[in-house]
Amino acid sequence: MQSRQSSRTRLIPILDKETPPQRTMSWDTLNPFGPRWTSADRKRAGVFFLSVVVGLASGSNYVYSAYAPQLANQLQVSATTVNLVGLAGNFGVYTTGPLWGKIVDSRGQKIPLLTGGLCCLLGYSLVHAFYTHSIPIRSSSSSDISTPRLAFLMLSMFLTGAGGSAGLASAVNAVAKSFPDATRASATGAVLAGFGLSAFLFSFLGHLVWPGDSGGLLGLLAVGTSVPMLIGGLFIRPVFPEEARPEYEHLDQDEPGVEVVVEDYDSPALSRTTSLEMSRSIDLSRSRSPARGRDPHHPHAHAHFAPLPHPSHPSHPSHPPHKRSQSLSSLPPTSLHHSPLDILQTPDFWLLFTILALLCGTGLMYINNAGTVVLALGREGHMQFDREKISGWQAKQVGLVSIWNCSGRLIGGFYSDFIKSKYRISRIWTLPLVSLLFIISQLSALSTTHASSLWAVSSLLGVAYGALFNVMPMLVLEWFGMRHFSQNWGWTSVAPIIGSNGFNLVFGKVYDAHTVGKIGYPSGETPPDLDLPLGDSVQEAARGFLEAAVGVVKRAGGVPVPDDGSHDCLVGNHCYTAAFQLSSLACVLALGLSLFAGVRRERMGRERRRVLMEESGQLPPDGVHV
Repeated sequence: MQSRQSSRTRLIPILDKETPPQRTMSWDTLNPFGPRWTSADRKRAGVFFLSVVVGLASGSNYVYSAYAPQLANQLQVSATTVNLVGLAGNFGVYTTGPLWGKIVDSRGQKIPLLTGGLCCLLGYSLVHAFYTHSIPIRSSSSSDISTPRLAFLMLSMFLTGAGGSAGLASAVNAVAKSFPDATRASATGAVLAGFGLSAFLFSFLGHLVWPGDSGGLLGLLAVGTSVPMLIGGLFIRPVFPEEARPEYEHLDQDEPGVEVVVEDYDSPALSRTTSLEMSRSIDLSRSRSPARGRDPHHPHAHAHFAPLPHPSHPSHPSHPPHKRSQSLSSLPPTSLHHSPLDILQTPDFWLLFTILALLCGTGLMYINNAGTVVLALGREGHMQFDREKISGWQAKQVGLVSIWNCSGRLIGGFYSDFIKSKYRISRIWTLPLVSLLFIISQLSALSTTHASSLWAVSSLLGVAYGALFNVMPMLVLEWFGMRHFSQNWGWTSVAPIIGSNGFNLVFGKVYDAHTVGKIGYPSGETPPDLDLPLGDSVQEAARGFLEAAVGVVKRAGGVPVPDDGSHDCLVGNHCYTAAFQLSSLACVLALGLSLFAGVRRERMGRERRRVLMEESGQLPPDGVHV
């Protein structure tokens, strides 16, 4: 009887000699009802479509800047306060990521999607109630803002962010598990692109149907974000691909941080327990990474991966070494099992975490305050301004950021895949390019002095932000594995909380420091109570007084909250220059860290290859002279 063989070793997936035939592009391959499509293919296409729709519904947090100035005007609050409300939404997106990731990894998509849909419905409905003064922000018209009611408004925004996070985690997880390695990045990129396009979709529809009325936009958000998630919760489930099981090359050396146990399934002693053990193992059948050479001793292997704090020595040094052509980092994501506790102890995680905090904080500062930037530039030196024109510019910036955010997620994915497959350049080298785009966008913002020229800033920042959120999840997937991907990415996504909180608060403080209440009115301007409400014409004045009268009815107590213009900033780009100078420095730091991360990974790869060549006899050990 053949004895059971077991060793702690390294595995490199090898493709079978017979590869499945490639499908040629034809109507049969595109027609889901054609003979070339199986039932599983149709289910997979349905899951993909619903996941993209859920992605579109999940990114509504980025549309906040389209209605934030109007919300501040309705509630008569400062820029710092309205930024705190926006930060609550970001806080909901990123702090709940680990929780949703844990639920998705262990329980599937149903619970997060249904819960997320209800969170979005309730959250946006409550924000709409505050906007229309159905829930007043003040206990009385003449008093200061009620702290408990402000906290309730922030909780409402938190719910909208938490709901969006649940939708995205569920959709990305379902698509990532439904597609093979060859198309997984493209498929998940489409879901992420939908997430990035969400702001443009809702902003465009809101401005089209309710121009200048953010109340209608908030109502649209309540329905448009919740319904797709509630429907998706009933139907979105992973449809696992069927692929040939690869063979594996046997190596005696270990890579620091991972332990592999190989068991020979040719042994009769294992034949009775193979199925049970296989059900507990990594699903290696989806691995597609090629390598050279085959191990004749283990044609069918079963692997268990566990993190190790330090490199271990081979358990069986008597095994002959085998030649390999790739570094150990080429193991597919399905072969890695790094848990959140494991990655928290690695420098790689903290490098990604810091870079994401700096760049995402910069991006969210502009995204959340684009409407305020437009307002500052559009009304420079004047108390009166065309509200509808300003609203149109605000919607345009939100739309541009959203479109280029979507494009950046697609472009970033295609570009990183191209340089990796064509030129063998690691995906980490995409991060310095993304950081450089962020720097250019911030310098453009500092030099822009008119609202009509903000399109360049919005476009540059949108594509950089989108590319960042395509590259980062793929790095987490490649470096730490598929099994805990949703949790690992959820913990990595906590980084934007730090960045966005810091940069948004800085923006609010800088803006408030340049308001009329702090520095007074520009020369030649008169206080708002001496001016016509909305313009110079009698018709506009009458319309302004009518809207003021309607406001009296809407506000609690029947008396309008005085608007003396003390929260308005009339000095153009000086309202926020210091904030963008700080964000520019942060992006330069992120560029340096990205270059360091790339050099570090390359050095680790060279060291692994050197050790492998030494053990295979191709290179003499250190200290041995030939």
